[in-house]
Amino acid sequence: MSDKTGIEWTDATWNPLRGCTRVSEGCRNCYAERVAARFSGPGQPYAGLAERTAKGPRWTGKVALIESALDQPLRWRKPRRIFCNSMSDLFHEDAPDEWIDRVFAVMALAPQHQFQVLTKRPERMQAYLSNPHVGVNWFNATDCVLGMPDMWPYDGLARDLGPLPNVWLGTSVEDQPTADARIPHLLATPAAVRFVSAEPLLGPVNVESGLPGPRVGGKPCIHWLIVGGESGPGARPMEADWVRSLRDQCAAAGVPFFFKQWGAWVPWDSDKFSLVEFLQVGRRAARRMLDGRIHDAMPGVRA
Repeated sequence: MSDKTGIEWTDATWNPLRGCTRVSEGCRNCYAERVAARFSGPGQPYAGLAERTAKGPRWTGKVALIESALDQPLRWRKPRRIFCNSMSDLFHEDAPDEWIDRVFAVMALAPQHQFQVLTKRPERMQAYLSNPHVGVNWFNATDCVLGMPDMWPYDGLARDLGPLPNVWLGTSVEDQPTADARIPHLLATPAAVRFVSAEPLLGPVNVESGLPGPRVGGKPCIHWLIVGGESGPGARPMEADWVRSLRDQCAAAGVPFFFKQWGAWVPWDSDKFSLVEFLQVGRRAARRMLDGRIHDAMPGVRA
């Protein structure tokens, strides 16, 4: 956890859970898996959760709740955008509901912050947050587990508590098949703000059906879109037209668009051969410019 981060679309990271499992092609070069494997020796933070193998870093599939990190946001008085679980997935299949209850209880107790929860498992997120008694579970976690019942900011037990206004819920996609599989679950999840992170973007993606406009009407929609290329060892290139398409889809729907990075590769247009090639220059050299400008729009409201 850190109150400073290099992730461009957030201010801080908070990791009450550690450990994960690969679920799709976008996980192949996972930065979190790489970092965890580096610190997986005996007595280190990710011992038993990741390992170095002949094929590279690998999660072991185990997840852990980090008790000492659980109340960290409550000690941050200055309002922040906080990325919840940059080193795990809150909705991992082996994380008990009771763990998730405790994480949401902390987010409810810290209304000064905006929490950004990103998952590759939106089907579980939908099921969890569709439970009509989920607010009661958060209250019970606050009362019985955290020992802070007097801090509960809502009336009663919040049996009918709607989406927490300071929690943004998102899903990661890398191509059209993952977008088609995951975004419907996101749209069906009660949320104050819904967002999609297309990173690493490995192919063209159309999200128009989930954006606000005539096709959607008054139905739940995507409020924010992040796009980024892959970085690190084994990074795969991202075509500029894939990014432009998502930028234009957002512009047409009036949805904030955030271009995070090109990744390790930058597109290069060759007039001589009329081909699009890629130069592997590294993340820092590739930077964030798209067609001469930086795109860093974000949702302007918390509810």
